[in-house]
Amino acid sequence: MPRRITSLLAFLSIGVLAVALGADGQEPKPKKLTADEVVKLWSPQLKSATRYGQTGGSPKQSPGVGAYSFTVVGPSFEELWNHYAKLCGADHKYEEKTFRITSDTGPNGSFVVSDGGDGKGGRGLSTFLLKTPAYTVTVSLYADPDGKTIRGSLSAVVPE
Repeated sequence: MPRRITSLLAFLSIGVLAVALGADGQEPKPKKLTADEVVKLWSPQLKSATRYGQTGGSPKQSPGVGAYSFTVVGPSFEELWNHYAKLCGADHKYEEKTFRITSDTGPNGSFVVSDGGDGKGGRGLSTFLLKTPAYTVTVSLYADPDGKTIRGSLSAVVPE
């Protein structure tokens, strides 16, 4: 290859690398999420949801924190439980009448999954916590006695 073409290719490669890394030579940092964006990522609005409602918020002056209560109809408790276990990176699947506390570090971050009883031999509150470098999120779920509705809470914190 002629020397002139080699020099031109080297120059173009350096230019492409500079654009990819940014003007200061560093990789561009991903956009920082807000707590509301994390909440949206973790919302229980699965395809099977026929009704969803939430209440709560994130203060405008502190967009790194947010908390919501929610009600969802459509998905089974098992479907929602497995959804959150997967988001945490846990390899467990829902098992009826099995209570567990699992803490580990997986591909998505450090997590805790905690199931409790209701004191009557049934399932109580299930809680999922995931801590990543970008955010920490907690979801708690319980099945409403009507057998159709799942109620819960979702909170997120994004470090400053």
